[in-house]
Amino acid sequence: MLRSGGDGFRSGEEAKVLGAELVPAPDTVAKALGVPEGVAVVQRERVYTDGQGVVALSASWLPGPFAESAPELLDVTPLPTMTFGLIEERTGRRAVRRRDVVAIRPAPDDVAEILEVPAGTPVLTMTNCYWDQHGDVTEYAIDYLGSGRELTADHELA
Repeated sequence: MLRSGGDGFRSGEEAKVLGAELVPAPDTVAKALGVPEGVAVVQRERVYTDGQGVVALSASWLPGPFAESAPELLDVTPLPTMTFGLIEERTGRRAVRRRDVVAIRPAPDDVAEILEVPAGTPVLTMTNCYWDQHGDVTEYAIDYLGSGRELTADHELA
């Protein structure tokens, strides 16, 4: 939506940044970003809401050095061009490929609280991985969808 001239949000949707900090990379994140476990990475957590409640809880991890080029990544304010837009602007690393993995997973305690479901409730998730023009991962993210939400994608067919 952002690259097609929009702002990255659906109609009526808002985002609140719950946290933005450098954290030691957990194993899964380290593997996805191609860094050693425990190295400092940027973690941003957001909750997306609309008139019906929570749309999704989203967490993103980015290589730690990005915080030097884009210190806004560590601010708890929404990013006007989202994470991949800011990274491209500051580093020249353009997201050119993305992989989405959709799965049903049990909601961890902290996620369940925000989604207002009991811990362990199966919820729909989408995990994203973005690669730049050099084939390096620039962002790894997971979204936990709110109760009753759907994933929708429209594609032009040639």
